[in-house]
Amino acid sequence: MSEKQRMEYWQETASRLFLGLRTEQKRRDEPFFGRLDHRETGSLSVTHLHSASQRVYRTEKEISRAPRECFFICMQLEGVCTVKQPRGREYQTRPGDVELLDGVRPGELSFDTAYRRVVILVPYAALRPRLVDPDKSIGSVLRASEGTGALVSAYVHAFAHNQVTEPAAGSLSDILVSLLAVGFNTMEDGARPDAASVREARRHAIRDYAERNLSDPALSPATVAAHFHCSTRYLHGLFAEAGESFMRWVLARRLARCRQALLDPALRERNIADIAFRWGFQDLSHFGRAFKAAFGMTPRECRAEVGGFRGASKSRRRPLRH
Repeated sequence: MSEKQRMEYWQETASRLFLGLRTEQKRRDEPFFGRLDHRETGSLSVTHLHSASQRVYRTEKEISRAPRECFFICMQLEGVCTVKQPRGREYQTRPGDVELLDGVRPGELSFDTAYRRVVILVPYAALRPRLVDPDKSIGSVLRASEGTGALVSAYVHAFAHNQVTEPAAGSLSDILVSLLAVGFNTMEDGARPDAASVREARRHAIRDYAERNLSDPALSPATVAAHFHCSTRYLHGLFAEAGESFMRWVLARRLARCRQALLDPALRERNIADIAFRWGFQDLSHFGRAFKAAFGMTPRECRAEVGGFRGASKSRRRPLRH
């Protein structure tokens, strides 16, 4: 595909997903590339973009051709975005920052270098009634380095990067919309956040972070609390509210990953100790006891279920307890 064809295909795809917007390559001295990954999650749509430098804009003309009452929730992942709005307002967003843009207002985005970005389309009906003053909130930015902005950024990142199915998608979408309202309302007028939404979103962000770091033996309440700039007491309280213990949750997730590996025929040549160490266990005796308590059989017996050990006796096999 030629350079011109790549740009034309990008323009066609971006226009279809983002309501007729227009794109222009900014630097003619570099080859153009672009990738869009799109999915629907509940009532929202999530699109990941990775592209060379470019200018992106929607004027009244494009809006009139594809009117749709929705918000664009945008988060920069790599690179810097310069946002230009009517009446001369201009600002920049950096990785982690979350913008609230209006689908029926003109505007321009400029990327001077290659960038990565996630865009979530939210219907007016879902978010607008929850904003104290929608007109003031539009065009605002929640900074990832500041207060509630850090929480919103962490949840948007987790939401955008995890594949979820119904009915979980609807619930997680609603949490996201509630948290966005909390963030933008708090920024505008100091309104008190919806504590339940904030705490549920923080639990979700912590679980997502821990899930991505299960293989690290140093994962602990202290390291996670430090990452989220909270106390270990606060962390334990969050999980106690949900009827959980953080480290028991971590143990259950690690055991589930080990069981999945033991039942995978493609991994039958990997020994049990390597699998346990791979998922953060440091004591094989503890691992064996915890595994049997969780699933009613030893790791060796579990592996025998898929013929991992030829000498395993069928009489020793027992069904897994969920």
